[in-house]
Amino acid sequence: MKFSEFEKSVQSPAPVYVLLTDQTYLQKKVYEFSENQVEEDGRAFNWSVFDLEEDSISEVINRAKTLPWVAEYRWIYVKNADQAGKDFKGYLENPSLKTVLILEVLKRPRGWPELPTIELSKSGNILQWMMRKANEESYELEPAAAETLLELVGDDYQRLDAELEKLILWEMEGRSITVDSVLLMTSQAREHDVFTLINALASQRAERALRVLNRLYDTGMSVPQILALLYWNFRRVLVAKELLDQGRPFQSLVRELKIWSYKNREKEIHSYSNEVLSGILIALRETDRLAKTTSTDARIHLERVIVDTCRVRSL
Repeated sequence: MKFSEFEKSVQSPAPVYVLLTDQTYLQKKVYEFSENQVEEDGRAFNWSVFDLEEDSISEVINRAKTLPWVAEYRWIYVKNADQAGKDFKGYLENPSLKTVLILEVLKRPRGWPELPTIELSKSGNILQWMMRKANEESYELEPAAAETLLELVGDDYQRLDAELEKLILWEMEGRSITVDSVLLMTSQAREHDVFTLINALASQRAERALRVLNRLYDTGMSVPQILALLYWNFRRVLVAKELLDQGRPFQSLVRELKIWSYKNREKEIHSYSNEVLSGILIALRETDRLAKTTSTDARIHLERVIVDTCRVRSL
């Protein structure tokens, strides 16, 4: 069930809910909502939080079997509940009807009965989630802006939520969130420009590469910082290409290597030459050495490697 369905269900709550997610965003929302179901002055008696990395299962079960104090329900939130495994099975098959137990898990343990499960929509609906969140605040979130934000931040709902809140405050007057807004305000925008620079190098477009380079300068980035980011990102692209060649699924690589800017560019990475990517890494390393050991302006060394790469290399 979605979080909104969970909210509605607590008018007559189930004795046990499974919270199946690795997203801090949803964990925090369910935790806070569950805590708020107990009157503040009664939380010392009817609200409990356990973590099975530290607490015992018997403590949780004993508390769950204890009747609430001057309230309709006792609420218990259990972190890392999947560590209980089959030890929870007996209670889950015959739970207390006066306790609402929230079990936070990363994956569903074997042997547990079917239980109401709270989880996020699949990643394919993240864009819809962002658009809906903006609409709820009476803002227009341009589809291209939503895609750019997802590309920059990745599919972490907590980070997306924080970035959206920042954009909503920034665009309070116009109430419209554009691609330019996202690139200006999102903390990952520099990395987006680095990937844009990589793509310009890959397509041998020196003019565009130098324009992006100047934009990075304007944000206050130094030559060593830009070189380090270029080197680090080209290494990730090279690793992705090598793993793709070994038959690894592309989408898992995007998540594992955090190359969000390439999430829809599997063919592009497939087309790259491992040898040429390695050559670019060597050139960047040599540029870093020259920038540190010669008196020539470091910008000249960086611009030279960009121009040379666009002239003689073809990915």
